[in-house]
Amino acid sequence: MVSGRTLRLLAIGALTGLAGGLLGVGGGFVMVPAMVYLLKTPQREANGTSLAVIVPIAIVGATILGGGHQVDVEVGIALATGAVGGAVLGARLTQRLSDLGLRRAFGVVAVAAGILMIADSALRAVGGVHVAAGLHPTGISLWVMGLAVGAVAGVLSGLLGIGGGAVMVPAMTLLMGLTQHMAQGTSLLVIIPTAVSGSITHFRMGNIRLPTAAWLSAGGVVGAVAGAFLALASPDAILRLLFGGYLAFTGLRMLQAPETRITQPTMANR
Repeated sequence: MVSGRTLRLLAIGALTGLAGGLLGVGGGFVMVPAMVYLLKTPQREANGTSLAVIVPIAIVGATILGGGHQVDVEVGIALATGAVGGAVLGARLTQRLSDLGLRRAFGVVAVAAGILMIADSALRAVGGVHVAAGLHPTGISLWVMGLAVGAVAGVLSGLLGIGGGAVMVPAMTLLMGLTQHMAQGTSLLVIIPTAVSGSITHFRMGNIRLPTAAWLSAGGVVGAVAGAFLALASPDAILRLLFGGYLAFTGLRMLQAPETRITQPTMANR
């Protein structure tokens, strides 16, 4: 008989996968708070486990969106090159920050990205104004920008247990001239090596609980399939507003949350 905890893990995984496939993110902004506040998981263990679960979610989402020709391979390679090393650095930095500090960093990143996406959507709807209408970097400039954005996304990925889509999707739409659909598909492609890199480091530090990751992944894959097909059927403007609202709301919740008193040790301390 399936336990109540297992059912909660499957539900959290499904919701995470749905958000990942629909919005082009790994889903850590859903999964990490749920593990910390609903399952009473220590912050570092939640971050590490989240990254492990993000890998299959991103693979499913990227495959479906790639099949819909919504992936820019050149931009993806540039971003991934910077992100993989950044994810290792970010994972190691978790040892130097407190749980409360990690949550606050998580919240600041989410709110900033969300506001930026909502503002861009509003400007487009009101007057057809694109915040970065003239920006379509190519050649060396595209690679320099891609490497920089990828490095930042990678550090935040390893540090906060997210895929990095919260940084990459706004950067691709606002700074690189990609459509929302193309940015989300490319983001999911880049998230795969980024999450693999960060989760390996977290695993070595004892921050991943494999049984928890397995149940979350089972639900996550199902949700990712539904989310990715829904994304292909949705207009760019709707996806952009959903993405911005999702990030801003989650970030505010994390910033307002009080310091937890979870004393459960991580796997590394057992």
